[in-house]
Amino acid sequence: MTMAAEPLQTALQSWAEIDLPALRPNLDQTVQSLVESRETSLQARKSLGERTKTLKRAIKTASDDGTTTSIASLATECKATIKAYQGEIDSLTKRCKLSESNFTKLYDVIYNREDPAASLRRAMEIVQSRDDQLENLLGAMEELNGELEGVREKEQAWAAEREELLTQLKESEVRKDHDENNNNNNSNNSALSLAEREELIQLRSEVAEYEVEFKGLKNQDITIRKLEAKIEQLEKDREHELQTELSKAREELAEVEGRRATEALEREAITSRKVQSLELQLRAERAGREASASQLLAAEDGLGEHEAAWEAQKQILVGDADRLREELAECARERDEVRLRMEAVLERDEGGSGGDGTTTTPPSSGGAKMLLAEYMSERKAYEAEIGELSDTCNALREELRAKEDSISEERTSAKSKIEVLERERVTLTNQLSSLELKVANAPSQDVVDKMRHELRILKRLEYNALDIDHNDRSDPETTVGDDLESVLVAKLRKVEADLVRERREKSEGVKEREELNSELDNVKKSLGEAEELVASLENDLQLAVQTPTPSKTTSRSNSSSAELPYAPTNPPNPNTLQKVLDPNAPLIVDSNPITKPPTASAASQERANDDHSVATIVMAQRDRLRARCDALEAERDSFKRELQVQVQTSESLKTDNTKLYEKVRYLQSFNATSGGSMMRGRNSSLSSDRDLDIEALESRYEASVDPFRQFSRAERQRKYNEMSPLEKVVFIVAKTTLGSKEMRKALFFYVLGMHLLVFVTTYHWSHSSSCDFLHKHEALAHFHGGMPLPESPAGEAAAAAHQAAKLLDSN
Repeated sequence: MTMAAEPLQTALQSWAEIDLPALRPNLDQTVQSLVESRETSLQARKSLGERTKTLKRAIKTASDDGTTTSIASLATECKATIKAYQGEIDSLTKRCKLSESNFTKLYDVIYNREDPAASLRRAMEIVQSRDDQLENLLGAMEELNGELEGVREKEQAWAAEREELLTQLKESEVRKDHDENNNNNNSNNSALSLAEREELIQLRSEVAEYEVEFKGLKNQDITIRKLEAKIEQLEKDREHELQTELSKAREELAEVEGRRATEALEREAITSRKVQSLELQLRAERAGREASASQLLAAEDGLGEHEAAWEAQKQILVGDADRLREELAECARERDEVRLRMEAVLERDEGGSGGDGTTTTPPSSGGAKMLLAEYMSERKAYEAEIGELSDTCNALREELRAKEDSISEERTSAKSKIEVLERERVTLTNQLSSLELKVANAPSQDVVDKMRHELRILKRLEYNALDIDHNDRSDPETTVGDDLESVLVAKLRKVEADLVRERREKSEGVKEREELNSELDNVKKSLGEAEELVASLENDLQLAVQTPTPSKTTSRSNSSSAELPYAPTNPPNPNTLQKVLDPNAPLIVDSNPITKPPTASAASQERANDDHSVATIVMAQRDRLRARCDALEAERDSFKRELQVQVQTSESLKTDNTKLYEKVRYLQSFNATSGGSMMRGRNSSLSSDRDLDIEALESRYEASVDPFRQFSRAERQRKYNEMSPLEKVVFIVAKTTLGSKEMRKALFFYVLGMHLLVFVTTYHWSHSSSCDFLHKHEALAHFHGGMPLPESPAGEAAAAAHQAAKLLDSN
């Protein structure tokens, strides 16, 4: 029992170290704090609902009024609402962190302890052994009861025998009394009384023994009854204690087993999903490997067949070339034989002519010419045949070279394909290993579900979205279908949508107001400029009409006053312009008359005044033009500054849009993994009402996020910076020429045309050079109208005939 109780003692000590009574106040405090935080969050949510209602009212008032005060109140209300939502999000995150910290503390306390199931199992074994002992004791008690019943039966038999003996004793006493009354009996009777007395004494001794035994049996019976009562009491107490302990142990075991079962099921589901994903990946990789292996085998088989075919063709071409060489050698040998025969015939002709001492006759010269003509025709035929054979041989060599090049290209392409497939296999193995590491390092499903739930709440409270039902205008707090979080999210989305719409309308109204204000300012400015221009022109005209003979001082003063743009000294007189337009018109009476200087009457003075007025007008126009140029330059500078500001704002808006698209993309991926029909409805409503160009945002986001593109761009820039100027020029030219499909096609046809031109030119040049060589050859000159070689009498005769023909032609 001590060996069996040692594990129970260690388990008891390990669980006693937890000090659950001391830990309960902390747990109660944490639970109380969680309950209070939950109540405060509920109150905060109610206040958020009230704030959203006030925000709706402010939005309605702002949309109805459209005043700056209502817009300012709407902005303050929006800020307060957003701050309230941020505070609620902060409180939720604090609650999450507090629960996580409490869970980790409890996990650290419980994780290092032994499994109570083992100790309870040992306790159950001990209890079972004790139950077995009790059963054995009960069996022994039943045996003792059987023995006691036998003893009782014996006691009853002994009591019956005792009663018989007592009756016999009474009878003997009666007999004794009778015998004492009859003292006068004979000796035989006295002998019988002595025997009876001995028998009586023996019976008394037996009765005394039986009484002693009966007393011992009664004591044993009393002790047995007491022991039975004690055993029954102990059995009842033990059964009660065992029932209570077993109920507690069963409850604890049920809780532990339930937790373990849920954890095991979750782990089993996670492992099954991981195994399924890994099996799919392995199947895909095996299929890819089998496909790559089959492609490699097919490529190798095709390559072997191609090589065998090309080798056979090569052997055939080599045999044809050897045969052509042999035929060419035979033709050369025949040509040499014919040449030798010709030389022999010529020598014989020369010998015959030398022996006779006379000149050759015309018949002999005619036979030589016929032989020479036959020889030349045969030679031409042989040369033509040799040219054809050489052309065929060259064509076969070129074809053989082209086939060898194609075979080498196919080999290189097959090697490159093999290398690519090998790299793909290596990348697939690396991806498989990385996926296995990711699966091994992946968190449990409980943590993922908790994080998803928290993220879902935070995202639904944080990001912009449209309301699910635009036509539902009822109070969201009274709805029963959704929980408070979904209601808050729907209300927040509706408020954000309304806020965005109001902001857009406000921005459009502000833009329209600014445009109208700018147009009004421009109109006022142009009106002021026109008024100033008219006033200056009237002053100039008045000066031109009424100015007397200018002197040096007046000209200086006028020139100094004219240098000031739009600076008339006196207000214009309307009568001046009216007089110029209509001399017969009546004068306009002015409340502030201007003192008119006396007009000159001489023509020279008027001419001088006209010149001075023209000069002043030109100078005033120059000054106005200069001021206008300065104003335009200032306006241009302001436009440049505004353009820079707009460019900066556009860049910042692009970055904001990319960030917003990143959030939207994350939400879409999250909704795709965990969303249902409601999220699909929300996504459809969002896709129907979105105003941004998603494709442009997606391309910009992919370009900003893709690490391979960034790495390739950085590497390209680094390589470009490392290039020399000449390499940079070549790179830019190649990029511009090969950058488009049309340029590549034009370059291809240009190169093809140049190759064809070079080929045709080379062929023409070779043909013309061979023809010129044949034309200029001395042995064949007479075939083209030239003189033959004077090696033989026939040749000399032909030369003489040719010279005579030339003389006749010249005469």
